[in-house]
Amino acid sequence: MYEEKILIGTDTTSGIAPQIIDAIKEASYIKTLPYGNDILTEKCKNIVRNIFDKSDLEIIPMVSGTASNSLALSSFLRSYGSVICHSDAHINKDEGGAPEFFSGGGKLLTILNSPGRINAKDLLKKIDEINFKRKSSSLISGVSITQLAENGTLYTLDEISSISKICKKNNLYLHMDGARFSNALVYQELISPAQATWKVGVDCLSLGATKNGAMAAELIIFFNKTLASEAQKIIKQTGHVIPKTRFISAQLNAWFQDDLWLELAKSANENALYLRNQLSQFNDFKFLYPTQGNEVFVKMTDLSYQNILKLNIIPNLWNKIDKDHLVVRFVTSFETTSSQIDEIINRLKTYFN
Repeated sequence: MYEEKILIGTDTTSGIAPQIIDAIKEASYIKTLPYGNDILTEKCKNIVRNIFDKSDLEIIPMVSGTASNSLALSSFLRSYGSVICHSDAHINKDEGGAPEFFSGGGKLLTILNSPGRINAKDLLKKIDEINFKRKSSSLISGVSITQLAENGTLYTLDEISSISKICKKNNLYLHMDGARFSNALVYQELISPAQATWKVGVDCLSLGATKNGAMAAELIIFFNKTLASEAQKIIKQTGHVIPKTRFISAQLNAWFQDDLWLELAKSANENALYLRNQLSQFNDFKFLYPTQGNEVFVKMTDLSYQNILKLNIIPNLWNKIDKDHLVVRFVTSFETTSSQIDEIINRLKTYFN
């Protein structure tokens, strides 16, 4: 019926922001030292220190979110240790055991609750359960939270602060998977990057740019320099010393310049709200979570999903509720346009009312 596919299930189908393409090209003409000792990576360090208002932080540019998360975690996770995360966390469900591999066998211990985010009460309960029979449990090394969470919802500053206080009381490190950190930051408007991270106790942040305008650029930001030192000891062993790091740093520098990273995230967020508003006219769809970034989660029947596919609209099949009902994820990006969303709605009117 419709020949052109509309890919609306993930922001990784998006292209590269023109400013970042230009930066990659310009980096090709710069002759500088390899392996992260280049002038563009040094510039990136200074930019990040300024943005996060912390002069003593350290960074490691990376090429993938999985590598970024896994190396960040392995800076404090040992083979005999464990990290607590939500059961839906990307590090638990979607990274192929990479955190365990990087750490030589460290465990991920999960918490399951319906909001999709770890809360202080559940975290305390989990720690007590593990410590009750310490001799038969792996040593807890830290906690990992995802911002935005896997269901697209936001950890508030109070929630992060409560988790952080528990971590500090129990000598645990706090890691944040920030694949959509920029979307979360834009949603909170007046909160600074510093307030959203180290000022509420985050020890390290895996900051994602690839979903938000970059070609392949991630960044581990260590607010705790001890962890940065540990990561440097194993980065070569894990295969992530990048000879031409300048091309990763060039992307990040362009991404940060003139708040491009926030502008792109704002566009994606606004697109998601517009999409949600338009989808709300159809009785067949039930929204499951607030839209606090660029993701819209919808409960529908299997028949509805199959009809959507017939229209060549390709969302993400998220999970199965029962034999007849599914959860489908729609994700917008900085490239999504209102006209594209209007086209989705016009197609949906073929089967839905």
